[in-house]
Amino acid sequence: MKAVLVTGASGGIGKEFARQFAFRGYNLVLVARREEELKQIKKEFEEEYGITVEYFACDLAEDHKAVYDFCKANGIEVSVLINNAGFGDYKAFIDADLDKMMNMIDLNDKALVALSHYFIKDMKELGYGHIINVGSVASFMPGPYMAVYYASKAFVMSFSLALREELKNDNIKVSVLCPGPVASDFWNRAQGDHSLVGTSPFTRTPTDAAVSGYSLFESGKAYKIDGMFNQLMIKAVRFLPLELAARTVGFVQKKVKGKAD
Repeated sequence: MKAVLVTGASGGIGKEFARQFAFRGYNLVLVARREEELKQIKKEFEEEYGITVEYFACDLAEDHKAVYDFCKANGIEVSVLINNAGFGDYKAFIDADLDKMMNMIDLNDKALVALSHYFIKDMKELGYGHIINVGSVASFMPGPYMAVYYASKAFVMSFSLALREELKNDNIKVSVLCPGPVASDFWNRAQGDHSLVGTSPFTRTPTDAAVSGYSLFESGKAYKIDGMFNQLMIKAVRFLPLELAARTVGFVQKKVKGKAD
């Protein structure tokens, strides 16, 4: 069975990204920690869209190889890999929990690299493939008070564009979706002020971001920033010296963190 594999698929952007493919008749492999949610999505999507949905519940930060082994054992050929799983944390670096930051790097970056490495080999045998890595507007700037998260997303962009160049003659595309603030459970886990997200003109819904992600799949472009306001913001930031960009982002982040405390 050929399928689209989506990580972080139990809710938010991941679930809606999976829905975009399900609506168009693609079979799915859904990966996340929350097994009950995955079971429910499997039932919902199979009934609504008439596709086959497999799921694998695990903590990707700890056991990404198990996902690949599951696909091989079940005869699943992954032609599209969507590395969506990730999380952030609103804290001054010195006040943040070190274990949580290291876990963030393990999930946001290490798991993404590992899954890409495993499945690219199979895509080469298939003769085609597409990897979509979910970055962020954070990929384009330093982010005081979310320093490790912003850096992890900068890594996603740099890694993805380098990999895209390496694979350009192998009929395998690599793209990066860059959402801004999205109204989802991300903010609860990050311990940020969800109310500010809801009132921001930059805020999008998970469906908005997923629609942008599917259009990126169709176009095969290198990256896409979701939402007009986010696109304009990134264009403005690019004109700033990096130190001033960091100061500006830090000012905004500190206000958000202060309201969340």
